[in-house]
Amino acid sequence: MSDLKVYEIISLDGPSGAGKSTVAKLVAKKLGYKYLDTGAMYRAVTLFFLNKNVNIQNDNEIISAISDLKISFDNNNKIYLNDVDVSEEIRSIKVVNMVSKVSSISAVRKSMVSLQRAIAENDNYVVDGRDIGSVVFPLAKYKFYIDASVEIRAKRRYEEEIQKGKDITFEEVIDSIKKRDEFDSNREDSPLVVPKDAIIIDTTNMTIDEVVQKITDVVFNKKSNE
Repeated sequence: MSDLKVYEIISLDGPSGAGKSTVAKLVAKKLGYKYLDTGAMYRAVTLFFLNKNVNIQNDNEIISAISDLKISFDNNNKIYLNDVDVSEEIRSIKVVNMVSKVSSISAVRKSMVSLQRAIAENDNYVVDGRDIGSVVFPLAKYKFYIDASVEIRAKRRYEEEIQKGKDITFEEVIDSIKKRDEFDSNREDSPLVVPKDAIIIDTTNMTIDEVVQKITDVVFNKKSNE
């Protein structure tokens, strides 16, 4: 079976804070597709590395650690690391601060791409991330690139953090997003790019519902013309 099979996939790529995950979940619900949280997968790997004190500069340690981990989801989209629910733990600050470095490791990305393809092999999925339409599912049937201004993305992320009770300033959030943009766009393995044939949606002045409607309209129109 080819790695480049045409999956029944809706891919949503874009930078941090663009609203990909929120939109992806709502699109999946509206269309009756499943949702694959690739960000949670990379955070689970990061948590495992932290718990095992893996030296991310040591290739042998990385490869050994990857061979010892198992990631799975239940029907409620909770994520399990070696059969333990880590849905909350992967949101911890220690994981958030480390995930960019871990997710940039080639061996980690190769392992996760393989797993993401295997999960989505036999069903319809909405998948969000930073390399979904460009690397993981380059022949996905529907591709979108979700973007917004840095200021709007920072505002959204800041409001999310405040609602969670986090003690953080807007300046810290916007600085973090700018650094993440720089890192994601310039990393050697699977950098953030606009995938070929992707429809670009600038959500700066759009509501979540408007973005969801635009994506589902595109999908319905394409299906009706097949």
